[in-house]
Amino acid sequence: MTTAAISRRRVFRLIPIVVLFALAYAPVCAALAAQWADDPNYAHGFFVIPMAAWLAWRRRHRYAAVPSSISAGGIGLLVLGAVLYAFGTAAAELFTARISLVVVVAGLVALLEGSARLRVLAFPIAFLLCMIPLPYLVYYQLTFPLQIESSRLAAGVLGIAGMPVVREGNILGIEGYTLEVVTACSGLRSIMALGTMAIFMTELFRVSRAAKVVLAAAAIPVAVAANVARLAATACIAAVGGATLAESFLHELSGLVVFLSGLVALFVIGKGLEWVERKRR
Repeated sequence: MTTAAISRRRVFRLIPIVVLFALAYAPVCAALAAQWADDPNYAHGFFVIPMAAWLAWRRRHRYAAVPSSISAGGIGLLVLGAVLYAFGTAAAELFTARISLVVVVAGLVALLEGSARLRVLAFPIAFLLCMIPLPYLVYYQLTFPLQIESSRLAAGVLGIAGMPVVREGNILGIEGYTLEVVTACSGLRSIMALGTMAIFMTELFRVSRAAKVVLAAAAIPVAVAANVARLAATACIAAVGGATLAESFLHELSGLVVFLSGLVALFVIGKGLEWVERKRR
């Protein structure tokens, strides 16, 4: 049988599987996209799939070099994914149903292409987890301590800058203005967005696995520092120009500037790790 004939058979074999997958996960994907659109905390989810596709594309030569096979291990992943899907759907537990999507994708790759090819695509498939919003119970458990810590750090920065500030919990009082560090300003949004970018950036640098873990973990302090800088800047703008100016378009603009600054910081950290490891070698 010619290579072209084999390729056609593989395509025809995939068509019913893709159709069944699309039908089963259409409601899950629709709800997921709706949350990305409605919730600014997860707007980065729209970019995760294209980024994962690019990561997979970078591995195309490694993927082609590995022989295709049928792996029975893929059945186990598919069964696990089906169980998670059934439980999440029956219990209206969105997080579990969404996690099942990634598990099923991994199972399909293993079943149709073999475990060796799954290992090649393991990172791009796992990267898809970055698009899945946290359960609200977990989200709010994380935001409150971040609100308090961000408030404390911002008050410290303002104090060092010589600006009188009184902090009560997550509320900062400066002359003529009260800044409440609400849930949206806790920094968790920055941590998730910059964390996603940091994980993606690990593919851009020729570093060891340990260095990649360091780069991914660096997203947390970088995001916290960026958020504190934004809070301090907002307080300074309020002190100089008043509350109206602080809550104007400058507030949103400062968020974009801080995010871009965080990206630059992560890139610099990645380059630094790459330079250190190159020197060691």
